[in-house]
Amino acid sequence: MHFTRENTDAVVPSEIEHKIEDVRCDETGDEIDQHYNFMEYHFEIDGIDLRARAYLDDIEVAIILGPFELRSSIKKIDQPKATDRVLSYLRLRFRIVQQS
Repeated sequence: MHFTRENTDAVVPSEIEHKIEDVRCDETGDEIDQHYNFMEYHFEIDGIDLRARAYLDDIEVAIILGPFELRSSIKKIDQPKATDRVLSYLRLRFRIVQQS
């Protein structure tokens, strides 16, 4: 049996982070209301920022966030070519890819 590996990705993440976020809604902040455990993929393409999240309790699904004009911004911009490149990367790795 012979295996070959070709790098056919149109884009690769500039960073992948494993994050945990807890949401506390009670007055004292002691009780966790929601718990999120996820991988966040960062893509920087031609100076713009796209992100994708994959929650570890549903790892077959990735959600695209953006594109944003900067990594530190939440201002969305229209960049269909960059979005298509990220979609291509994610579709090779996740069963379901959603856009927010």
